[in-house]
Amino acid sequence: MNKKKHLFNYYYLYFFLILLMPCKLLAENIDMKNIDKNSNSATDLSWTNLTLDEKIGQMIMARMSGKFHNSSDYSIQDVKYLIQNYNVGGLIMFYGNVHGAAHNISLFQNLSKTPLLIASDYERGIGQWMSDGGTLFPSNMAVSATGRFSNAYEQGAVIAYEAKSLGVHLVLAPVLDINNNPKNPIINLRSYGDSPDVVSNYGLEFIKGIQDNDLLACAKHFPGHGNTDKDSHSSLPIISVDKKTINQNELIPFKNAIDNNVSSIMIGHLVVPSIDKSNLPATHSYKITTELLKQDLGFEGLVITDGLEMGALSTNISNEESIIRSIEAGADILLLPIDVVNAVRSIKSAIKSGRLKEQRIDQSVEKIWKMKAKLGLFSGKGYPDLESISNIVDIKSHKKIADKIAQESITLVKDDKNSVPIKPEKIDNLSHIILTMDDEGKDYLNILSKEIERTVRNSREYFVNYTLDDTLIENLINKVSNSDVIVISNLVRIRMDKGISTIDKTHLEFIQKLNQKSNCPIIAIGFGSPYLNSYDYIDAYLLTYGYGNISVKAAANALFGREDIVGTLPVDLNEKYFRGTGIKRTKRVSEFKKKANSKYNLESAISVINKAIDDEIFPGAQIFISKGEDVLLHSGFGKYSYELDAKLVDTSSVYDIASISKVVTTVPLVMKLVERRRISINNLVKEYYPSFTGGNKDKVKISHLLTHSSGISGYVRYFDMPGIANEQDILNDILDRDLKLKPGSKFEYSDLGFILLKNIIEKTNRSNFESLVSRWVLNPLKMRNTYYNPSSAQSDNIVPTENDKNFRKRLLKGEVHDENTYIMNGVSSHAGLFSNAWDLAIFAKLFLNKGVWLGKRHLGYGTVKKFLKKQNKPYGSDMALGWDTPSLSNSSAGDYFSNGSFGHLGFTGTSLWVDPQEEIIIVMLTNRVYPFREDRGIKKVRRDFHNEVMKEIIN
Repeated sequence: MNKKKHLFNYYYLYFFLILLMPCKLLAENIDMKNIDKNSNSATDLSWTNLTLDEKIGQMIMARMSGKFHNSSDYSIQDVKYLIQNYNVGGLIMFYGNVHGAAHNISLFQNLSKTPLLIASDYERGIGQWMSDGGTLFPSNMAVSATGRFSNAYEQGAVIAYEAKSLGVHLVLAPVLDINNNPKNPIINLRSYGDSPDVVSNYGLEFIKGIQDNDLLACAKHFPGHGNTDKDSHSSLPIISVDKKTINQNELIPFKNAIDNNVSSIMIGHLVVPSIDKSNLPATHSYKITTELLKQDLGFEGLVITDGLEMGALSTNISNEESIIRSIEAGADILLLPIDVVNAVRSIKSAIKSGRLKEQRIDQSVEKIWKMKAKLGLFSGKGYPDLESISNIVDIKSHKKIADKIAQESITLVKDDKNSVPIKPEKIDNLSHIILTMDDEGKDYLNILSKEIERTVRNSREYFVNYTLDDTLIENLINKVSNSDVIVISNLVRIRMDKGISTIDKTHLEFIQKLNQKSNCPIIAIGFGSPYLNSYDYIDAYLLTYGYGNISVKAAANALFGREDIVGTLPVDLNEKYFRGTGIKRTKRVSEFKKKANSKYNLESAISVINKAIDDEIFPGAQIFISKGEDVLLHSGFGKYSYELDAKLVDTSSVYDIASISKVVTTVPLVMKLVERRRISINNLVKEYYPSFTGGNKDKVKISHLLTHSSGISGYVRYFDMPGIANEQDILNDILDRDLKLKPGSKFEYSDLGFILLKNIIEKTNRSNFESLVSRWVLNPLKMRNTYYNPSSAQSDNIVPTENDKNFRKRLLKGEVHDENTYIMNGVSSHAGLFSNAWDLAIFAKLFLNKGVWLGKRHLGYGTVKKFLKKQNKPYGSDMALGWDTPSLSNSSAGDYFSNGSFGHLGFTGTSLWVDPQEEIIIVMLTNRVYPFREDRGIKKVRRDFHNEVMKEIIN
């Protein structure tokens, strides 16, 4: 009997504890993340078990830091206090770093009795606030300048994806204000434009991008903050337009957002007398927040105040009164009250006095609770994904989207002198003037400054962040008077408490006077606000709509013609430059005009080639001749071979260029390493190969290898030597071999010296030589028909070289002619490349332009100048560093190339010569070794051909 009674008591206690569990979950900090999101007790009803203090806390969104702090730091302790004592419902995060943000959110979520709603102001992505990463997008105005709604969607999706990984749920964006007042100092470029339809369409796509990826978007600042010249961070704007105008303009984007289920709307601190004659700010206006937004427009989502600490509210009434009025008006979430503790007390007092009803608090808390349930916060969703952050935030695919939007946004408003893009190879002096009233302006434009300095031969920068008087204006004009081009960067940052929307009036006065006294093109670039008081004093106007790094980089790309310019104005600047205006520019794809210039008659030069073919000096040739940008001749002559059915040579034919490989591969790689300070031409070979000593070998420098004056043997038939089977065997022999001559004493053309250079380059950079050639030379210059070891798919275009009867016993077609390179698997620094005349002309143009190609600097001006200079070492040598120069007599370049000309020959019958003074490039490719290598007169053909070309052009 006693045993039965004991069992009854046991089961009674067991079932009592089960019934008690839901209450215990609410009373203690049990892991609510594991509660079923569909459970009514956890979502729909459990908020009713909160105390009044806890319910009030749910309406408050306090500030948190995104920086990592130790646990005793005030910024951590303060938030912990608010969570543990006032059950605040949410936190808004601003500046920080990625892992610090995720750490803090995780910490605070674990401390909180109920899941926190985490928000952040990610109008331009998490990179807007994170110091160490996160994708940063351009401004909204830039997005709409692209003309592609899909860009807004992609932006929203990326922001949602990255924000979610940090544990952020509510993105306080997009701005749906119409910027219909150009003097607006705070909305401006944050708006999609000055048209209701434009703002609406782009805003909706952004909202979808956020909410399709399970986060909440917030449309702001209702009922529209665009038509004012006041900043609500510091003063209270008044929107002085009639109700009809507001309905037809400001409200349209919000109506459409509501119709498309936007999750939340932020109320602006604005007075709109045509809607509420009491002149209460919208935040405190029942007519605007409840009657207009909720009742008339049917909005059922979360209503969020703008920051309650902002000057528009805090300068006129107390924080406590402002909070009560916001609730009376209809706000659900109180964003950033100045003092959370006093806020809770004042709300409780208002309820106690009867001014506020607890039911009114319940209405908001229920909405907040349901939104948290919708996010899955009660079932463990929405928390920082600490393990996956590095695979989500700031990844390449996200940055690519942001870069694409920034580039597509660049707008060329005017270009009266056709000066955009700038061709740096045509400019001797460029002046860059930064006009701003921002102390940090120079830092924001650092990318552009560096690009200009790197790209243009001689550039000077002037930073002006102060007002100008007549004397200062005159002095600055005098400083830039000898410029070929003047670039003016107008930086107007749109940020709180600054109250500016265009450049300083004295800066505009400077531009006006500069225009009157300067004959060179004046190109203005707008960074930030696009508005100027006059556009008459500049020749070209380029807009970026921002000053983030991606927008500044995009501006540099557009300025120098590296990318297309396709943007159009999303706003009216004036009657002449209106919405939709935008001059299109295609990026520079070639330094050459492919159409031949008819003023030169090259028949005598062509007859030299045709006669050589008839005399069977070579079966065919491919020729390229240019002067400046004009292509004078680009054509094929003859055939691939002497067979009757042989293929005709054309411009797509590809030749084994033999020793021209030296200047196309080894020379630019050494130049790159010199610029990166990884190598010096004065370095000794023994620094890389300590065993390279004895018999003066320890005195051999990199410069000796480049000028063929090292004393190393010129050529060894390694392919014919017993025990030599590969590149390492060749290298070992070069290192062990005695010098023939004292270093620097005599010129002897040496393949072996360049083979040694190849291995030094690989040791220095710890990279494969062929890979470096592709990454540093061929790919950047888009030399698509230049390669080692042609594939079978390329074989049809490859011109044959020798019918090798001795070594390989076959006709060589698509395999390197040089035997030593062959046993090095076809890749060497002295031979091995296959190319055509067009690609070699591109390469030559890079050096003719002193390191610039298509508006981008690939090699430093000083480095190019140094490597192209005749070294006269040893005395009487014609060698520059790697390059040859025309000899004083009997040169294969002929007799007419000017001083400073440079070039190189290839054993297979190829040559490349450049005259920088006349801006002439001549590429002559033949297969003179077909069918056998015996010389049949190639040197005379080269001389005669070059002489005929140069005589015609120079005369």
